[in-house]
Amino acid sequence: MLLFALVAWTNVGAQVHAHMKLWDRKYRFPRVNQVEFQGDVPQLAMYDAVYGHGAMWENEYIGFRVYVDHRQSVDLYGKKRAQMELDSINFYSSPELMAQGFGEDILFVGPSVGAGSFRSFEDGKPTFVNPVRARGQRVINEGPDTAIVEIYAKDWAYQGRLLEFRQRFTAVRGHRDVRVDVWIEGCTDNDVFATGVQKLESENQGFMDRRGLVGSWGSNVPDKENHPELVETLGIGVRIDKQNLVEVREDELNYLCLVHPTDGHIRYWLAAASDMQEEGEAFHSAKDWFRWLRHRFVK
Repeated sequence: MLLFALVAWTNVGAQVHAHMKLWDRKYRFPRVNQVEFQGDVPQLAMYDAVYGHGAMWENEYIGFRVYVDHRQSVDLYGKKRAQMELDSINFYSSPELMAQGFGEDILFVGPSVGAGSFRSFEDGKPTFVNPVRARGQRVINEGPDTAIVEIYAKDWAYQGRLLEFRQRFTAVRGHRDVRVDVWIEGCTDNDVFATGVQKLESENQGFMDRRGLVGSWGSNVPDKENHPELVETLGIGVRIDKQNLVEVREDELNYLCLVHPTDGHIRYWLAAASDMQEEGEAFHSAKDWFRWLRHRFVK
């Protein structure tokens, strides 16, 4: 919950922004550039130590966070207005704040890949980057023209090997989509990993293009415990660099992209849209969202 008055955070000319804050009992939430946890720290303790549960970044239309715990899942924040909000809201919105024009968390990730979360792929299903000796997050650049967030894992025990994992999210001024780069030391070009987009809980529509593009559109209830009445409609898309694509496939929860490294590197793009958006380039149907994804990524 928020314990202080809010105004939308503004920075003249800013179209992207990133930050990470610590939770503290005095409710000061100090900014930090990096956090790292030992791998044997209880996942809930890790999750609750960071205010908002992970590093955040945004463009003027959509916000993102990546959970600091073993899931490393990407979550989404929708906006009504074209403005920077996360430095004030930190994903902790409410019906009252929404009535003032703020947005809110729009995605329930659960066990899915959420919005382009990176996964291992073992026994025919996506799994977490776990166990590890240590894991962390850092904000490399907070804006105003480029926002860069990284997550990493040290000594990831994977199929009898210890891998070094690093994932970078880069948001650029004027672009709705986010570039995602993954570097894995100790892997081979034959190793297969996974990302993709989740199927939404209700009225889900989706598509898979064998050239490496997947998308979904539908509705869900992000805060089932506190606000089950708030139903959010949104779209998600992921595009894989052609040199990293293995195949696209569907499972019970996701439209998956299976990927392999090229010299230890994987690249893909993540994009999202919220139906609540009222300003700028807005999307209010699966048809319009899928058309935009194809125009942006498959030409």
